[in-house]
Amino acid sequence: MAIVPLFSKRQKEQRGEVSDVYTYDRLPSTFRVQLSYMIKELLGDINSMGYEGVAVYDSIVSILKKEYGVLKLADVYAQNGYQELHAFILSEPDVEKCLDAVELCYLIGDTKGRNYVFMRRHDYEEHVDACIAELNGRFKEAGCGYEYTNGELIRIDSQLLHTEAVKPAINFLNAEGFAAPRTEFLGAFAHYRHGRYKEALVDAAKAFESTMKIICTANGWSYAKTDTANKLIVILTDNGFIPSYHQSHLASIQASLSSGIPPLRNQLASHGNPEIIEVPPEVVAYGLHLTASAIVLLASLHANRSA
Repeated sequence: MAIVPLFSKRQKEQRGEVSDVYTYDRLPSTFRVQLSYMIKELLGDINSMGYEGVAVYDSIVSILKKEYGVLKLADVYAQNGYQELHAFILSEPDVEKCLDAVELCYLIGDTKGRNYVFMRRHDYEEHVDACIAELNGRFKEAGCGYEYTNGELIRIDSQLLHTEAVKPAINFLNAEGFAAPRTEFLGAFAHYRHGRYKEALVDAAKAFESTMKIICTANGWSYAKTDTANKLIVILTDNGFIPSYHQSHLASIQASLSSGIPPLRNQLASHGNPEIIEVPPEVVAYGLHLTASAIVLLASLHANRSA
């Protein structure tokens, strides 16, 4: 399950032929084949898996067919869910649908695979962790801007920002008591991956607010359930949690998230010509990374206070 640094790969790296720019609307055919191999390692191969493995493949296929409203996933003959799923991953032209299947496979493998019964392996924890690490490494190697984390595939726009802001924010929100903002934060990235940009910014703003409310509760500082982020920032500042020089910075993040959600109608709507205004994906990425940075800042202040 390790990624082998073959001679040809090293030569491409030395010649500068490996792109640092991520793509999101294309999965190379070689990467799809690798996905098929990796899912077999995670969930089992048809020649070696037991009854439970067969049931897992059938369950994944059933979920996808029901959600898509189709009678079969791939336009090929398949004797079972195992064959149908792998044919779908290899041939499905819609990248997001292919990633739906990958996410489901790894979500189930990440849960069911963490016991001896499923794969009959004594190193089941290490096996699942290695499978997830390889998936994320293969994404990066193929130049596909996605990563599996916390049961979801999230879109990566910058490896540096993802490493320094998004992942630390998720790690902080994994702490006990932060389930609500964690769900909202990951939900924002799920919306982003599926092109629901307005909803992504709304959930990012919710995660920002929820994080501050939980911190207020943990410290016994009263607030109203209807308090907005700006009010919560004032409460945290007044109680000495946020240094005054951070107040304007955090307030500007809230303003950016709010201003990134344009009204659904422009001035022409009043003249009977409504126009839907799309939120640019660049604005959404900016908002998500701002939110992650703000949560990391709050996490650092929270940790320093608890120390």
